[in-house]
Amino acid sequence: MRNAWRTWLGKFDQSLEELGVSTIDVSGFEDAERRSVALALFARLRAELRAALTLADAGHDMAFRSYCRSAIECALHLYHGEVNASYLEQLHTDDTVSRRSRAKTFLKNAPGGLPADARQSLEKFLQDSSKAKGKLLVSEIETPFPRLNHVYREISADAAHVTWTSLHRQLNQNKPGWITVEIDAQVSTDEMEEAASILAFAGLVAVRSLLQIVPELKEQYDLEAMFRTYKPIYQEGRTRAE
Repeated sequence: MRNAWRTWLGKFDQSLEELGVSTIDVSGFEDAERRSVALALFARLRAELRAALTLADAGHDMAFRSYCRSAIECALHLYHGEVNASYLEQLHTDDTVSRRSRAKTFLKNAPGGLPADARQSLEKFLQDSSKAKGKLLVSEIETPFPRLNHVYREISADAAHVTWTSLHRQLNQNKPGWITVEIDAQVSTDEMEEAASILAFAGLVAVRSLLQIVPELKEQYDLEAMFRTYKPIYQEGRTRAE
């Protein structure tokens, strides 16, 4: 990662203290649940940002790239929560569908079977939630930021998930007929630039959505000033790539 990005991301993380998200009380608002979910998503993004930086500092570039994807996911959820009135319903349904799948598997594969009361409880849950349908697919969330969606899909395929493409990173055919396995797979300079810049952008998008959902925080953070410091670093990276 370029030093410029590492410095910016560190300052960005520190700047988020100004929001004081761990001390704000949203329980008195009519949309308290929506605000609470937004704050939780933002906290999750910040945790992913810190973990990503720790991994980058330790030289684990592939893992850093995967954590950048997690940060993008949080930013996409926050944007979806900002603009889509049915987001909470979708989030609840997605969770129920996932729990149903796990419950069915557990009933089928529980070692030694389940006690009667536990089995009855799971069967009742499956019956009560039988109408839950649909998954919230992050890759299908539409935003005015196509780069977020694109890089999310790219990192999913080449780093975060086990795919044919990602497995090729672990192999190194440095001479005919001789293949070695790389534990810390190589990540190119361009890929690190892409990951660092999208981590920064995802953070900015997430702050923007948070300030829309919890407008009381707007006076505590100067998003435009932070974006002004981001822009020249991003443009320098694009110039180098060209």
